[in-house]
Amino acid sequence: QSGIVFYGVDNGGFTPTPWGTGGSFLCVKSPLERTGVQNTGGATGLCDGALTLDWNAYRASHPFGLGAPFGAGEQVYAQGWFRDPPSAKSTALSSAVQFTLEP
Repeated sequence: QSGIVFYGVDNGGFTPTPWGTGGSFLCVKSPLERTGVQNTGGATGLCDGALTLDWNAYRASHPFGLGAPFGAGEQVYAQGWFRDPPSAKSTALSSAVQFTLEP
């Protein structure tokens, strides 16, 4: 299946919201920036796909992206969105991650 990683830079005061009637939640507050579509490489019905993102390469190739220019100590919130035909919205969201940028 295909999917994307998206991110935000300010999650202050945000409460995760359910994504359809399934078990996933939107955990990243708008505004958001979507990265490119990628194939998860998983086998049908096995839940073994993966989304990856080289943050430094993405940031270098998108110098005017959301949050740029980035500095040490800033936080980024990221989550994956992917196709999941059996789920209520035919899509689902991964768990989210928060990371702090270092020099």
